[in-house]
Amino acid sequence: MRRIAFWNEKGGTCKTTLCVNVAARLAARGRRVLLVDLDTQGHAGKSLGVDVRSLAVTVRDWLLDPRRAPLEAVVRTPLPGVDILPANKDLAGFPAAAAAAPDAADRLDQRLAEVPAGRYDLALLDAPPSQSLLTENVLRAARELVVPVALTYLALDGCAEVLDSLVRLRAERGRAPEITLVVATLQRRTQLAGEILGKLRERFPRTLSRTVLGWSVKVDEAQSHGRTVFEHAPGSSGARALAAIADEILERGSPPRDRS
Repeated sequence: MRRIAFWNEKGGTCKTTLCVNVAARLAARGRRVLLVDLDTQGHAGKSLGVDVRSLAVTVRDWLLDPRRAPLEAVVRTPLPGVDILPANKDLAGFPAAAAAAPDAADRLDQRLAEVPAGRYDLALLDAPPSQSLLTENVLRAARELVVPVALTYLALDGCAEVLDSLVRLRAERGRAPEITLVVATLQRRTQLAGEILGKLRERFPRTLSRTVLGWSVKVDEAQSHGRTVFEHAPGSSGARALAAIADEILERGSPPRDRS
């Protein structure tokens, strides 16, 4: 099972948008996908029409109690082929609850290893946008990273922080997830956006996605209805771009990558 985290240390980069819609596209192409929401806002579940506030068991409970069955917290989504380990605001209590445990940073890695072999083809991890014990869990559990970078100066700075974090993790543990794809997002036709895209091409010559995700009102509308853009506006530019990005992730598998 491929484990791919969608992560940038800055929020507002389309991380959840990518994660959810990529899951939908890959499922439409016949893959079985487990979506793991590690963001306390629970937006991945909400984007798929899951009422995360009413759930009795969430990813928090699944991480804190290893006696729970490997799939106990899994919720089926309306999309065939996509299941989710959902989160809600209770996940904010995970760092304090798990802090004293010697394996606190490895809980996600351990729990994913318990998922029955062959049940899913991919686990897509929607990471929180800031450094925390949850982020550390994501980076230890993931084998690949998709890094969305909004074409703004601050998001580019956040990308630099991502690279620094991977260097530190590799030094501490001897390994870190590799970057499979860097995705430029929220493109607007400005000189600054063009300059930032140029910098990304220089820094990530092999891993920068061929497709740039522009701003799309149809994507926002879809999320407000708890649907993917493929359900809401399948012919829109946003749907075409997200499909192409998902296809590229599937195509790349585990190629040689730009090193952080």
